[in-house]
Amino acid sequence: MRLFIFLTSFFIFNIALAGDTKTTESEAPVFEPITQDLNARLAKVEKAINNSALLDMLELLESLKTEVSTLRGQIEVQTHTIEQLKQRQRDLYTDVDNRLQRIESNKSTTSIDATSTVAEPETTQESITETENTTAKTNTTSAEPDSEAKEPADPAKAEAVYQKAFKLLKESQYDQALAAFKAFLIDYPNSPFSDNAQYWIGEANYVMQKYDLAINEYQTLLNTFPDSKKVSHALLKIGYSYAELGNAADAEKTLKKVKSQYPGTTAARLADERLRKIGSEKESNT
Repeated sequence: MRLFIFLTSFFIFNIALAGDTKTTESEAPVFEPITQDLNARLAKVEKAINNSALLDMLELLESLKTEVSTLRGQIEVQTHTIEQLKQRQRDLYTDVDNRLQRIESNKSTTSIDATSTVAEPETTQESITETENTTAKTNTTSAEPDSEAKEPADPAKAEAVYQKAFKLLKESQYDQALAAFKAFLIDYPNSPFSDNAQYWIGEANYVMQKYDLAINEYQTLLNTFPDSKKVSHALLKIGYSYAELGNAADAEKTLKKVKSQYPGTTAARLADERLRKIGSEKESNT
């Protein structure tokens, strides 16, 4: 009986062992494809991530290239604009100076014609009434001052020297222009261009932001050439210079003077605009 139980148990054990072996053998290959599939998926994910990072870098590079190109275009536009402004400033200087020259030339021609018209009949009348002795005496008397008189400056030469100095100013060579205009005033103090030269000395200092010197030079124009066509603009620029120096009180006083003394002029309009600007700056600071 014991032997029968032992054999039965042994037989059952062998059957169970055989079943486990089959199960193990049948299930073992299942894990290998799953592992391979996971590895393949991970490889794809890593590749996708790498490709995405590369694409991001390429997009960033393209964006930077576009931005640099845009900035270059803006720089070119600004450079062109600055050159246009410089040219407009030079053209403005030239236009203002040419207008003043025409006005002064017309004024000088009118004065010469008027003098000739008045002097001619006087000379004719004297030639009819004078005797030979009176004529000889007059010639002897008039010869003395002529021998001591200074030779008048050549107007053509004076104009050429002035135009050379003005050309330096238009070319923005301010230091050279200042020296040339000052030399011109020493050599030709009574030239029709003297007041212009004095004004441009003030302008050159103003452009170089030497506002104290500019005020002095503009004031010299007001004192030396009170009848100059540039007096109103010289006074206007004195007001501008005070404003640039932060002296609002003197700036307002001077600009109001321009408005009251030269109403309806361009200088008065510009003075009014600057006064409004000064007022706005005061309000913003309070």
